[in-house]
Amino acid sequence: MFYWIYDYPAPHMAALFSAVFAAATCLVILFYHRFLLSWIHRKERANDMVAFALASFSVLYGLLVGLLALATYQNFSTVRDITNKEASNLTALYRDLRGYPEPIKSKLRDDLRVYTRNVIDESWPLQRRGIVPAAGSYLVAHFIDDLAAFEPAKKSEEIVHAETFRQLNYFVEARRARLAWVSVGIPAVLWWVVVLGSILTILLLAMLDMEMHVHLILGSAVSIFLGLTIFVIAAMDHPFRGQVSIGPDAFELVYERVMKASDTVSKSMAALIAEALKLGEPKLEGREPVAGKDIPGLYFGAMKMNNYFDVVDEFVKENGGTASLFVKAGNEYVCVATSLKKDDGSRAIGTTLDPKGPAIDLINKDEAFFGEASILGKPYITGYVPIKDASDNVIGIYYVGYMK
Repeated sequence: MFYWIYDYPAPHMAALFSAVFAAATCLVILFYHRFLLSWIHRKERANDMVAFALASFSVLYGLLVGLLALATYQNFSTVRDITNKEASNLTALYRDLRGYPEPIKSKLRDDLRVYTRNVIDESWPLQRRGIVPAAGSYLVAHFIDDLAAFEPAKKSEEIVHAETFRQLNYFVEARRARLAWVSVGIPAVLWWVVVLGSILTILLLAMLDMEMHVHLILGSAVSIFLGLTIFVIAAMDHPFRGQVSIGPDAFELVYERVMKASDTVSKSMAALIAEALKLGEPKLEGREPVAGKDIPGLYFGAMKMNNYFDVVDEFVKENGGTASLFVKAGNEYVCVATSLKKDDGSRAIGTTLDPKGPAIDLINKDEAFFGEASILGKPYITGYVPIKDASDNVIGIYYVGYMK
């Protein structure tokens, strides 16, 4: 009923409602004093009867308006919780995908990143106009198709796949709940009762008999508050519309803190893997000392990676950040090629993957790690992906990272 108020700044609309109600009340009071005062107040008790009627009506009308204000606030809070829940489920779904092998993991994560940007950039502006967005449904369906096409090859992948589908159901349920609220509001019949009640309130205020200046002041004060109350109800009636509305903040936070950094690292990781695989399949062969450590030789095709920096340097030249290759030596992972430099300017080869760091547990489970890690005492947004030979054995680690 009040859709037009969502097209203007909320403070302006609040001032307009207050001004209109105050002006209407003053005009009615002036008209009443000029033409109807003597006709209504023929007896001394008339003012008492008007005051009694106004008080009785105000209780009923105030109860209705109060309940509507409470209902709209509860609806507003409910929709905000639903939006936060959807964003939380989206985050969990995105993180569950780290257990998938490449290239399906990058593809699925790209699907979710595209969906998140669509929600922020396209869906939310439509919701602010009361339109249920449709593009997101196609993006979710595309993600589900890509996910369903994956066939787990190992027991661990089956577990991850099942958990991902469970999280997907939570996400889809929250999304449907959000979309269901786009066009929901207070029924029009209730708004007509509110409008009629405000008119009757102004008329009863005008019928009181008191000095003109007092009557105008008191009438204006009551009507201004009445106008503000109705404005607040109208402003919160549709939680996605207008300035007093729920924005895509939760989704922007997910994208900035979880997806954006991971997006850069994921794309860079794919570039590093592609650069290394140009040389051939990875394998271990013989021994080759690195920084005084006698460790297995890591090869891609016929090219030995131990103390060979062209691959990582070429990657950094094209993508920025840092890159390393690790070889598995017993229970450790030793860096054999890296662009990272120590404080003295030398390359940080011969260092081992931190046994207490966040990546080692997932690597030992044959899974990739994407997230924040400390490298040489400095914080980085990183990615660690297992290097596997032709027999699917983990023989090393790809690493890319960007300093925070």
